Amino acid sequence: MPDDEPGHEPDYRFSLANERTLLAWVRTSFGLVALGIPLAGGIQGVALPGWHREIGLGAIALSVAIAPIAYRRWRRAQEAMRLGVCLPRDPLPALLTVGVAILFAITLISTVVTR
Repeated sequence: MPDDEPGHEPDYRFSLANERTLLAWVRTSFGLVALGIPLAGGIQGVALPGWHREIGLGAIALSVAIAPIAYRRWRRAQEAMRLGVCLPRDPLPALLTVGVAILFAITLISTVVTR
């Protein structure tokens, strides 16, 4: 962050921990894309459940939602640390949990229906 921002520079350990959290969310986002692309495009020679495209597109959509929210979360946490106020609430764990639960349910339903 530029030095002209309000507040004081937080302890570097907290800033680095905040950055590691951002990178973990970005890694999670990449993992969802890595799952989604083959499912959305199909995997040659592999029989997939009937709704594999929807599952893949859902994983990609979840990834697209996580990345910018993670950056916003990092900025807000950094600003809160600079100002010495409580850290803001983080919607990412709930978003990821609900998103993965929905993808799991679609996978489970499509597997049961196609048998």
